[in-house]
Amino acid sequence: MNRHRRSAFHRGPQERSIGRMMITFFALVVVTGAFIIAWLFLADRDLLFATPQQVANPDATPVLARYRFDTAELVAPTRLVTRIDRRTLGNIVKLDLLLPWPYQPGSIPRLPGSSREFNDWIILTFETAPKDELTPVERYGEIYPVYFDGEPEQVDGNLLRYKFKETSPYADLTLFVATVDGSHIVHRCDRKPSVLGPILCERTLSLPGDMRLRMRFARSHLEQWAQIERNVRLALANMFRTIQPG
Repeated sequence: MNRHRRSAFHRGPQERSIGRMMITFFALVVVTGAFIIAWLFLADRDLLFATPQQVANPDATPVLARYRFDTAELVAPTRLVTRIDRRTLGNIVKLDLLLPWPYQPGSIPRLPGSSREFNDWIILTFETAPKDELTPVERYGEIYPVYFDGEPEQVDGNLLRYKFKETSPYADLTLFVATVDGSHIVHRCDRKPSVLGPILCERTLSLPGDMRLRMRFARSHLEQWAQIERNVRLALANMFRTIQPG
């Protein structure tokens, strides 16, 4: 009987030590898991490392973050990034960024607080270019003409406006095309307001590294499409670069 008591007495501290180790292990698992979830799904991951002053004061010096795709990366103020789609435990496949117009590097205003304020912002969507998908320019040459409703009309901004037949798959769009140095520049504009407020027009740019950029802006600024595109290309020069896969 005494021998069993001594054995039980010696097991007590050992079992308590194992219990503490298990509690510590599970605590580490929970903390690590929470960090991984935040890292994967928080839109502005670098805010995990931002100072309290930067988080509390959105008008302070913008927090820059590095957003990595398979073949490119974007270095942009976290405040401007509104959406990120990424592979699980992988790189980004799509990212939405709001760009003020006019864009001035180092001067980032507050994000729009109402639908009316979206009139002066450009919505940029960076994404991996889908394979075997026709570009808007290719559609303009190969598909759209079948559905045009009559001849185009010359409008302001050196644009030709094409209306689609009401029975066509593109009846909810109007096409605006400019020709610069022999190249077609195609803008597809909705006919109805978007959920953001204004009627939006979209232009697609091919980027290096098998990337593409969809830029959307208010239809009321379509006549200024050339200035908007220069604005966007200035932002690209400051934010976007290709990288080696891996």
